[in-house]
Amino acid sequence: MDFINNSSGYFSQIYVILNHSTFWNFSLHEYDTGAKDETESESPTMKALLIVAYSVIIVISLFGNSVVCHVVIKNKRMHSVTSLFIMNLAIADLMITLLNTPFTLVRFVHSTWVFGRAMCHISRFAQYCSVHVSALTLGAIAVDRHQLIMHPMKQRMSREKGLVWIAVIWVMASIFSLPHAIYQTLLRFEYGMTPNAKLSEVRVICFPSFPAPSDLFWKYLDLATFVLLYVLPLSIISVAYVIIAKKVWVHNTIGDVTLAQSVAHRRRKRMTVKMLVLVVAVFAVCWFPLNCYVVLLSSKVIQANNVIYFSFHWFATSSTCYNPFIYCWLNHSFRAELKALRFKSRSKTAPRPC
Repeated sequence: MDFINNSSGYFSQIYVILNHSTFWNFSLHEYDTGAKDETESESPTMKALLIVAYSVIIVISLFGNSVVCHVVIKNKRMHSVTSLFIMNLAIADLMITLLNTPFTLVRFVHSTWVFGRAMCHISRFAQYCSVHVSALTLGAIAVDRHQLIMHPMKQRMSREKGLVWIAVIWVMASIFSLPHAIYQTLLRFEYGMTPNAKLSEVRVICFPSFPAPSDLFWKYLDLATFVLLYVLPLSIISVAYVIIAKKVWVHNTIGDVTLAQSVAHRRRKRMTVKMLVLVVAVFAVCWFPLNCYVVLLSSKVIQANNVIYFSFHWFATSSTCYNPFIYCWLNHSFRAELKALRFKSRSKTAPRPC
């Protein structure tokens, strides 16, 4: 669909009709050539700042999460259920890093969507699916730790059952994400600066197009997503870890023979709980501003703002960088396996004596 626009007033009319279209991958407001917000967000300084900021996220996330997956896959001692769930978190982070973050950056720099119709749907699906996978996986980890610590005499979840739960998580995340991915469309604008302009500029935008009544559909879809994606999982996780913390910090562990064993065992459990709680806290803090922004925008409580949107989006996607550092800091097994992996790589590259 082509629209010929020779004035900012025509864009303003479209903006009135679709003023709620600032979403996680799109902001129609930035295409209003007379808007002050567009001038600020499309300034060379802002573009350079965002390129550097997003590039740092992409590089660190790709490297860190790839190392996490490599360590878990290559070392049989890391093939526990918790390690499999941690690798699932890394895969979800890689998904959003590869299929969403770069596209958001390029769209902002070029002020148009250049990746075609298919990627318009895929990029939106990748963002929602990866965050759903992360939230559900964190919930599964919390439930598994609760069962392990509160009922130590019961058999722990097997790796096979853990893989089944991971498959279920991906299926559920995909189902929850499909409405956001399906209702996307491309809109093509062709316009010039003056009525007599011979040259025109073409911009393509990727934005949600919900069925009627679109306002209510968008509002309640966002509210449902916020509850399923954020509120419900974090509530379950919080309750589980509060119960675990009371058990680990107060009660003795069944099966400890000596005081030294009890102290060492409790220390390991505390470090594991600290690590997992910190991972959950990072996820909750990073995604809270963007979640609130989207809900308030869909409810028409606030107006679209590019600077706020990209700040919140960058902060949310930066969560993909932190987990590998948390594992190295608080997980002794992960540090040991990483050091062993580095030692093996050095021994293979070291020259052999003649």
